[in-house]
Amino acid sequence: MESKISPSGELEILGKGQLLPHLQTSISQATESICIVGPWLDAYFVGKVIDSISYPEIEVHFIVRIDDEGIIDSKTLSALNLARKNMPNYHARSLLNLHSKVILIDKDLFYLGSTNWYWYSLHESLELTVTGKSLVLPELISKIESYWNMAQPLRSADMKGFHDLDPITAYYPR
Repeated sequence: MESKISPSGELEILGKGQLLPHLQTSISQATESICIVGPWLDAYFVGKVIDSISYPEIEVHFIVRIDDEGIIDSKTLSALNLARKNMPNYHARSLLNLHSKVILIDKDLFYLGSTNWYWYSLHESLELTVTGKSLVLPELISKIESYWNMAQPLRSADMKGFHDLDPITAYYPR
């Protein structure tokens, strides 16, 4: 497996236009699990994840934001609904006021930074995301696992009626 990690084997910084192709390559090489943590998603991003997965049986976990009023963004619910319908081993949970943006692949490779998991942030915003082997930040895995354990499960009924597949194409403050 060819690595896209820096020559030193530690960390690489990805900027505008670099993250999605890099991430899709990493997802296509995943064999065990993908954990996507972020406050907001859109169907564009989830579609790219679906298209990149080589092993349909892979475990895919999502942790998304629920706000103080108990609301999960409708674009995020639509994206999760798309994931639920297209990923056999899909699981989703919500965490109060989550703002972290992390993807962990096979508990071996991470993406961590300011990029939200939707079209505008991936293509238009000036974002930075750091990627590297999780052994560089071993506490990241335990932190993500603690988020998962603190988060509340989302049910199919929570997503019922959410089918907005349009990408988020402008700044999306929440």
